[in-house]
Amino acid sequence: MLERSGIGISSGIVMAKAYVFRHSEIYISHEMAEDRDAALALFEAAYRKTHSDIDAIEASGEDEKALLAVYKAMLEDPDYLLLIRSNIKERGYNAAWAVEAATDKYVSLLERVNDDFFKERIADLRDISERLMISISSDSRREVSVPYPAVLAADYLLPSEIISMDLSNVLGLCLDKGGVTSHAAILARSLGIPSVFALGDLSFHVTDDDVIAMDGKAGTVSVNPDRRTRSSYRKRMDNELRSEAELKADAGLPAITKDGFQVSLMGNIEGMEGIAAAIKAGADGIGLFRTEFLMMQPEYADEEKRNAIYRETVERMSPYGPVTFRTYDIGGDKVPKEMKIEEENPILGWRAVRLCMEMKDLFRDQLVSILKASASCHGTRLMFPMVSGSEELRSVIAFLDEVKDECRGKGIAFDEDIKIGTMIEIPSAAITSDVIARYVDFMSIGTNDLIQYTIAVDRGNEKISYLYRPLHPAVLRLLAHVAESAHKNGIPVSMCGEMAGYPDYLPILIGLGIDELSMAPSSIMEVRRRIRTLSRSSCASFANHVLSLPDAQEIENALKEFNSTYGKA
Repeated sequence: MLERSGIGISSGIVMAKAYVFRHSEIYISHEMAEDRDAALALFEAAYRKTHSDIDAIEASGEDEKALLAVYKAMLEDPDYLLLIRSNIKERGYNAAWAVEAATDKYVSLLERVNDDFFKERIADLRDISERLMISISSDSRREVSVPYPAVLAADYLLPSEIISMDLSNVLGLCLDKGGVTSHAAILARSLGIPSVFALGDLSFHVTDDDVIAMDGKAGTVSVNPDRRTRSSYRKRMDNELRSEAELKADAGLPAITKDGFQVSLMGNIEGMEGIAAAIKAGADGIGLFRTEFLMMQPEYADEEKRNAIYRETVERMSPYGPVTFRTYDIGGDKVPKEMKIEEENPILGWRAVRLCMEMKDLFRDQLVSILKASASCHGTRLMFPMVSGSEELRSVIAFLDEVKDECRGKGIAFDEDIKIGTMIEIPSAAITSDVIARYVDFMSIGTNDLIQYTIAVDRGNEKISYLYRPLHPAVLRLLAHVAESAHKNGIPVSMCGEMAGYPDYLPILIGLGIDELSMAPSSIMEVRRRIRTLSRSSCASFANHVLSLPDAQEIENALKEFNSTYGKA
């Protein structure tokens, strides 16, 4: 029996026969082109074929359609194409080498970006480049096809392979590579396929005759499990079926503690494809619409299409709750291809409201689209990212007021009572949240950035990842201060960072007085169930206790003990 632990990507427990797939290595010659014009013509033909192949892929869901739109945008990136053509015409590389060299340069840039989402786009770029190089060499790409019901064990899977393959026999995925924010992971979760990634070289130790038992939530895999392990997995499968049934039965219940404190549970989405999942999970609305990710889709540039996306999102969610549009958090590590921004330290540079307030035409167009959407449903909310303090916030609100006046002058209808909020993700904003709260209708804590800025830890840097502690005393004291500031000013406080979606953190978050939690829709049902086992009074006492503890380790130990002894369903 071989046991491995990886990253749990998509929950589900499976025990079935294995099917192994590994990609063939592509050999690229590094000889100079004998005829540069012929090499360029070869690349152009490969480009047209690759574009045609992507167009021919049938996408069945919104996630798949969004992914293909991203692929097209990457393939059509003028800077990427210019570099490939330059490698041929000016440097004399052969066509395949030109693609490889351009891709390697882009990969090196993405690896330096301080954001897991963009680092995971490396796999997408390599997928595009591999398709180009295969077309250039006229080799055929081995298709992924699972001939019988099985757990697919592979070195990796490209997102386009997942979209293109017949998934009817795929009971689970066990991949040597891949991360939580990869497009392969997004698709696995969207398709509901139990999955474990980052399993090292597991696929090299598995054959088609083996049996794989896997737990997509725990991230564990057993190859040829012994009798005791098989029995354990069967019991876990039975427990999971019962748990899923209970969670679904609770989907219509309010997230309310035993002593009557109700927490609003909202969904985080990047596009319209997340709406159905949020509704299915019983979300009370959308707490974070990351609008910047829509900019990666070419059709989003059309004003009418952008307006339609915002309006349809509001209308579809109107029976359930409000939609919170976060204005563009672009710049830094999220730069659309048409923008030329180069900075020494982009994460602390020209981004979000700082950028939008200088690119006012872009900002104005988005604000008008959001305002138009608000006319469809009272309760639409607008939220500004990366605000550093009250002075910056006031200037952004003043610009919004100008845009509102322009809309009134043009007869554009909008909700005059649209709620305005700001994210709290910079320590300076958290510390001065008592002042900021005077100017907004709500505040939303973005823990991902707040944690790394507070304790100066790049969460994408593996060398110091052990220092990234959400329960660091400094972080918790900031959360407590923000919650207190909001309540003193009579406004609600929400949380839309990753912490919000982890049931184990709930005793502290509820105890600190967080009113609203926004998370990936897939986390909502489990969080709701946990909330209903807790009492706010006990959580408040516990949160007050942990605020007095000296370090993250003691806080983590105390939380583990609390969760193991109190409030379980």
